[in-house]
Amino acid sequence: MIIWSMVAHSLWAQEDYIVEPLSLNSNFSNEIYAIPYGDGVIYTSDRRTHVLINRVDTTNQPLFNLYFAPKRDSAKWGIPNLLSKNIPINSHQSTCAVSADGREIYFTVNDETGQRIFVATRSGDNWSNIRPFTHNRTNYTTTHPSLSPDGKRLFFASNMPGGFGGFDIYVCEWTNRGWGSPKNLGPTVNTPENELYPFKQGNGELYFSSSAHGSMGGMDIFSVHEINGVWGLPQRLPEPVNSTADDISYTAYHDGSNGYFASNRSGKKFDLYAFKSLFPIFPDCQEQEENEYNYEFWDEQAVELSDTATMIYMWDFGDGTIKYGEVVEHTYASTGVYEYSVSLIDTLTNEVSKNVASYMLEVLDIEQPYITVSETLRAGTPAIFDASKTNLPNLEIEEYYWIFGDGTRKKGMRAEHTFAAPGVYRVQLGVIGKTKYFGEEEKVCTYREISVE
Repeated sequence: MIIWSMVAHSLWAQEDYIVEPLSLNSNFSNEIYAIPYGDGVIYTSDRRTHVLINRVDTTNQPLFNLYFAPKRDSAKWGIPNLLSKNIPINSHQSTCAVSADGREIYFTVNDETGQRIFVATRSGDNWSNIRPFTHNRTNYTTTHPSLSPDGKRLFFASNMPGGFGGFDIYVCEWTNRGWGSPKNLGPTVNTPENELYPFKQGNGELYFSSSAHGSMGGMDIFSVHEINGVWGLPQRLPEPVNSTADDISYTAYHDGSNGYFASNRSGKKFDLYAFKSLFPIFPDCQEQEENEYNYEFWDEQAVELSDTATMIYMWDFGDGTIKYGEVVEHTYASTGVYEYSVSLIDTLTNEVSKNVASYMLEVLDIEQPYITVSETLRAGTPAIFDASKTNLPNLEIEEYYWIFGDGTRKKGMRAEHTFAAPGVYRVQLGVIGKTKYFGEEEKVCTYREISVE
């Protein structure tokens, strides 16, 4: 077994991947796509469907078919079988996407009439009701479908008119009338060359393969993040995921920590590879809340004592601030423990009943990892990202992990980073530690959207 393990430098500093060939690969066939499904994977291969029979297309090339292989244990796969005999086996089948509930499959069919996306519905242990995708046309290709985790968007590649050249990536939104009109992802993602094999990850990233965007050679795998409907700059995944050969069809499990891709790096044919990221994945990342130490004060005890309209409430907030009124608001400048009190002043006699009521107030930060950075960031200028205001009192923090939204990842409480280009970036701060009472590992993550001029 060949295993590549390396620390990826350049943009993905301090991250390492483990990559290894899948044992599903055959010495005599191409395997070009795999996606997690149930207790195994669906994958695409032009292997023989029968020991004595090999189906071929009109050019005498072996047909690609969709297969399902169950996972027996961490190292072994069960015997692969055709995914379904109902899905056309007299034409090439390649990439596919299965809905989250497992009831629908979108897959690519390539025959003498062209390459198109079809849909099938699960019926027991098989697939039926096969029908063409709404936006198939005879004058262009639709291929490589990928569903968003919530099933509300379908990404695919097409060379339909009006694109930027070659194959572009498009997306459709699900409506009460079905799939809406395809929308091109735009010039930051698509180029005059080919963008193919989109895959929408549960963590918000879109992965795809392209021969542009500064690839290492041939097709490379890239990731791109969407913020408020705008796609950022694609970032090439590092070695050993990418190579100087063609690297395509990235897919992953829900949290993105491991998955599959295909490459012809070992020779003329394509093989499947499994990857595992040793940089922690934080699938449930919440938007950072700002700490606001603003409170509203009133006191029922003081109200009961003030039986005349001549009384005025005087509040001492314990930080040198005095305010007057039955109900008052006050904002503390920082965290701390404050003793606040309310006194009553008789406006007729000027007599002061001091400290009618007195309390202790502990002003705390919100329990979350906290990102501190300059409000003004400029492309090409280093910036310091600081996590020292993180407030997780029940967690013994072991490490801080920064994900800068441009492909760069770093570790440490403080990290220096330079954004190469203007834009809006989703910066994540992940924290891993042990709970103080039970010693269990816990991951917590927040993010901020950072504007770079």
